[in-house]
Amino acid sequence: MVKNDVIKIAIAGIGNIASGLLQGINYLNIFEDKKKKLLYPKISSYEAKNIRIVAAFDVDTDKVGKELEKAIFAPINSTPQFVNVEKTNVEVLKGPVKDGLSNHLLEVIVVADGSETNVVESLKDSGAEILICALPSGAENAVETYAQAALDAEVAFINCTPTSIANNPVWARKFKKANLCLLGDDLQSLAGGTVLHKGFLDVLREQGVIIKDTYQLDVAGGLETLNTLDDDRKQYKREVKERAIKQSFGNDINLASGTSDYLEFLGNRRVGHFWIRGEGFMEMPVKIDIRLETLDGPNAAGTLVDVIRATKVAINRAGSGPISSICAYGFKAPPVTTDRYTAHIWFSEYIQGIRSE
Repeated sequence: MVKNDVIKIAIAGIGNIASGLLQGINYLNIFEDKKKKLLYPKISSYEAKNIRIVAAFDVDTDKVGKELEKAIFAPINSTPQFVNVEKTNVEVLKGPVKDGLSNHLLEVIVVADGSETNVVESLKDSGAEILICALPSGAENAVETYAQAALDAEVAFINCTPTSIANNPVWARKFKKANLCLLGDDLQSLAGGTVLHKGFLDVLREQGVIIKDTYQLDVAGGLETLNTLDDDRKQYKREVKERAIKQSFGNDINLASGTSDYLEFLGNRRVGHFWIRGEGFMEMPVKIDIRLETLDGPNAAGTLVDVIRATKVAINRAGSGPISSICAYGFKAPPVTTDRYTAHIWFSEYIQGIRSE
């Protein structure tokens, strides 16, 4: 591999997303024929194998001080092991705790002893060019701390959480002024509830069906779901998901969307239920009732692999601030919203160099 082809990333939050990402990179290295499972096997000159994690941050005593390839399989994580992960030579460092752990998470996670690392210095020492924030939902202070660290270390920032960073004009201006790329907010899984819910609704609308009522509710067993049992964090997550859908429909439908409960025995599985009621020609009743089951870790990583490589393309082009085409493609709450079909066109045009941002 040519040295300049390596995409050096750091990741804050060594949970199921990190596990899915690291395992996904190794999986594609082992099974070359599986690259077709990606929407974009190659983005510019970059494949998944070009991604290298060079720094990692967490607060869990079962992860801090451990080698990254072992930390992703800490008992608290629920993403199954799909492949043997190569040695990374990356030790998980203790990041800032702030509000990163909800009351429910504090019941199952022990914060590591010792002082917090200087994230800015660690990013600089590692040579990272992108910092990915994969903290639990609702950890606004912690997410903003990492966003500021990215600015200070002069690296791009990918916000996988619902905290408003790319969607916040203040942060957008900061990254624009610093000539750094900013991506977010709230990573959208490859075959997740939000993207499929929007897809169902888009198809019905295109066929002239008037949507009256709809919900997309799920239950899951991962830590992110346990975290959102805190009422404030659950409500925040729901508002982000509902806003992402309502903006496409003029805010004129009755809608509920979000996680309804945590079921530990589900592990990394997420079970979603979709229900839609509408009216077609001559007020013909239309009803849809569907069940979807996925695994959170790989589902999120499938999108993140694309976003990371597209971000590297943006860096090469001296991009700055939020890159709207990447944000619209990969996130539930992007700075510029559009329908699912248009978002894919924007993304494709951007990585081909047809679209400026």
